[in-house]
Amino acid sequence: MPEINERPLLEVKDLKQYFNIPMGMFQSKPLKAVDGVSFTIGKRETLGLVGESGCGKTTVGRTILHLYKPTAGEIVFDGKEIESKADIQDFRKKATMVFQDPYSSLNPRMTVADIIGEPLDVHKLYSTKAERNERILELMDHVGLNSEHASRYAHEFSGGQRQRIGIARALAVNPEFIVCDEPVSALDVSIQAQV
Repeated sequence: MPEINERPLLEVKDLKQYFNIPMGMFQSKPLKAVDGVSFTIGKRETLGLVGESGCGKTTVGRTILHLYKPTAGEIVFDGKEIESKADIQDFRKKATMVFQDPYSSLNPRMTVADIIGEPLDVHKLYSTKAERNERILELMDHVGLNSEHASRYAHEFSGGQRQRIGIARALAVNPEFIVCDEPVSALDVSIQAQV
């Protein structure tokens, strides 16, 4: 729980995420993937969402980060409601996601250096190319990847190594908040402990 006088890092209030399912030529029916979820996370806190497959855990995470536009509800980060495109862009400098599937979350046409460096490029978090490269190599080392492999492509790595690439990418912006969507569930048990 956050300290009494400390503002929560994230507040999710009555979050709803509905998807329209086609029911014929001109009709659709809403699928209620998330329906009225509320919770608060304080700084330095961890929250785990538990539920059976298909209950909306991933959708909650993606909706918080505005990868899906919320149907309804409020998402408040560090006291500020995330609504406009500018809010979302600023929020994404502070909040990232480690995706569940390391095979589909990495662009096969990009090198590892480009994958990890992409958030640095998007948010302009370096002054020189040398500073960018230094940060990429630092992140690779931090997650246990050999920096000599920076010019390789994702398909050249094992599942555990690919997940490390995804984790390095998520850490690139020094986020205050990370959504981890079952980050080790697709990996072999022996690799899960390493990651």
